[in-house]
Amino acid sequence: METQREILKVCMSKGFLLDKEMLDLFSKLSDDAAKEIVEILSVLEIGERVITKALFGKNIERIKRTLVDGKNKTTIEKFFINFGYSKEEIEVRLGGKEEETQRGVVKLLSNPIINPRKVEVQDFVKHFRSRFELIKKILEERGLENLSSIRRIGNSRENYTVIGLVLEKRITKNKNLIFIIEDLTGSVSVLVNFNKKEVFEKAKDILEDDVVAFSVTGSKEILFANDVSFPDAFLSEKRRNEEEALVAFISDIHAGSVMFLENNFLKFVKWLNGEEGDKIQREMAKKVRYLFINGDSVDGVGHFPGQEKWLNILDMKGQYKKVTELLKLIRKDIKIIFAPGNHDAVWVGEPQPIISEEWAGDLYKMGNVVMVPNPCMVEIDGGFKILMYHGGSMHSMINDIEYLRVNYGCDAPAKVGVEILKRRHLAPTHGNVDYIPGEKEDELVIKYVPDILTTADLHRHEVGVHNNILIIATSCWQSKTPFQEKVGNHPDFCKVPIFNLKTREIKIMDFFDEEIEKETCGESGEEIKCEVKK
Repeated sequence: METQREILKVCMSKGFLLDKEMLDLFSKLSDDAAKEIVEILSVLEIGERVITKALFGKNIERIKRTLVDGKNKTTIEKFFINFGYSKEEIEVRLGGKEEETQRGVVKLLSNPIINPRKVEVQDFVKHFRSRFELIKKILEERGLENLSSIRRIGNSRENYTVIGLVLEKRITKNKNLIFIIEDLTGSVSVLVNFNKKEVFEKAKDILEDDVVAFSVTGSKEILFANDVSFPDAFLSEKRRNEEEALVAFISDIHAGSVMFLENNFLKFVKWLNGEEGDKIQREMAKKVRYLFINGDSVDGVGHFPGQEKWLNILDMKGQYKKVTELLKLIRKDIKIIFAPGNHDAVWVGEPQPIISEEWAGDLYKMGNVVMVPNPCMVEIDGGFKILMYHGGSMHSMINDIEYLRVNYGCDAPAKVGVEILKRRHLAPTHGNVDYIPGEKEDELVIKYVPDILTTADLHRHEVGVHNNILIIATSCWQSKTPFQEKVGNHPDFCKVPIFNLKTREIKIMDFFDEEIEKETCGESGEEIKCEVKK
């Protein structure tokens, strides 16, 4: 920024001031770098109106965890050097959100920062416009024939391909589907004839607010669909690591609940530490390098009327202390990637920020824990990109997609993962999930294709493959709740998918029964075939 006065003006707009020493440090930065750090300070809610160098230093670990890579890496490195960090340490801390341990590397590739602000109608307009443009770009790369905007469609009844966001979907008395779609130039109706079975089967699962491409004939009065294309996610090949290392996936611990299966969780911890299971299982445990915890580590407080009678720890901080006590029992060379869910101490709207130090301070003191937001894309050694999503939209997608609702209900979370990947969006339909419109773009668009999508929330484990993308849904560590009984959920308990980065073999470890069961799963084409061994 050109002047210190301008720096102070931006800080004041975010609700805090800088003392003279901090102001001098900010003055040495470029405009963009200064703004970036100001944004981070505003999100962290440090709790003080005047930011001093001492206060900044006290919170520097949180700031480093939140810092987003950008054009300003060199100047930001210089900024942190003033706080006594070596060039080498800063390179590790800031180089793509990379943190190293003796056995593994974690990079946080996406870190959506949502600043507290008043949300207005225009924010939603920008949000949906960015979604349309991002997914439109993905579809355009598919080489669609005779691509046209809606405004350019005339009355010549030529063949067109149009890309649109679905405003409305309805069924006629003749069982045809009619969609009203729009792009940035206008809107039009698209009819999918019931007798065109192949096209109809594709189109009947389209949701409101999906962005799809229709191959059509007709005029601007009404278009007739000949085909429909989802943006979908594809990988040309399945990634493998040269070195053998294992990754464990869990979620929905719900510590603090009277139904938390603590003894079973301790059995899992003992197995990780090589203290449980037969010789082969203990040898396998030694190779676990990463543990992904995908939300709802605590049961929370005040999520429904009368929840307190189902809690044995009545406050959030106490629940996080319990989680920390359990995680501290795990050997220190396992890297723990820790994300929030709808029961955690963050806002419910997605994207959810990392759980703050105010609530989970003891987790921040553990050297092997990486706090991440929900959703996020994480890269681990070998280049594996893992998209973590707790799954706030999954219940509504099940209700809205007929084949899921009728055939599976909540019992097939990996199939819901397929629908998420097809749409390249984690929560497509407005109103079916709480979300916060992004300031620049829709943060729930899947811009980059992951090697693995891992989901939670439905309390059931399942493994699937879609276009070479592995889908891993996780079970829970809480027995069946009255709410789940009421809505017909069928949770399974204490099952842990273990993924081998080298062989891509998956083993499901079952810690629910007295005897550890081992389920061995090998990938076969588009399906996962499992043989249970006890």
